[in-house]
Amino acid sequence: MMNTPQLRESHTGGVSWSIFTHYCDRRGPGARPVIHFLPLFGIPAKKKELKVTATMTRTRSRFAKAGILAVAAAVVTVCGAGQAAAADKSLTWKGGFPIIGDQTVKTVVHVDIPAKATIGQPVSVPFSLDVDAGDSTADGLRLVGAKKVGGAIDASVSLKVSSGQAISLKVNLPIPDTEVPASGPLKFTAKGKVDFTVPQGTPAGKATTSVEPKSVTHVTTDASDPSLAKFDVDLALDPPSQDTVLGSTDVG
Repeated sequence: MMNTPQLRESHTGGVSWSIFTHYCDRRGPGARPVIHFLPLFGIPAKKKELKVTATMTRTRSRFAKAGILAVAAAVVTVCGAGQAAAADKSLTWKGGFPIIGDQTVKTVVHVDIPAKATIGQPVSVPFSLDVDAGDSTADGLRLVGAKKVGGAIDASVSLKVSSGQAISLKVNLPIPDTEVPASGPLKFTAKGKVDFTVPQGTPAGKATTSVEPKSVTHVTTDASDPSLAKFDVDLALDPPSQDTVLGSTDVG
């Protein structure tokens, strides 16, 4: 007849085990404990099953190490390409809207300018724009019964290389479906990216990226009037003397 088993836990090889120890009365005082290993799942494990589990643990450990090495390699690859400099540029624009006329639109450009670019190799840069179209724009939308707006912004940036040549890069930013607020200004964030390849023959050296002074916003609404369901707003920097430089890149 056996005494009441004792339970304790052990953590080895990344696996937690429940260890039951008990003594056989017939072995007499001082008998060595009989030990049974059971995974915390509560399923009795035979010796053979214990060996398989240990093998699985070693395999899992090797996979974990391989995963860590893969992540480390990815980090080295990204850092080796050159770190990017974050730019947050506030700019104001003016453009004509249906019914309400010329309005000021405030924006903040968010972009990570790559530190380096290799001639002939493609570069993809995330680009986003926080837009505050103002109270009057929202009032006009509310006036015509519009509850939602969307569309896209067509803008561009200029990459001025060391020779003085400027390369224009198109930026298309979809406008997410945005509810027109019951009161206050209309605000939204448009996100996209700039994809470009530095052309062959471009001289090596520092290149400066700037926002170009004009853009077009293609607006869609759910207004019942067809002329207000879709319209374009031509925007220009106002004042035009604003600093539009986003950052610089070493081209080589």
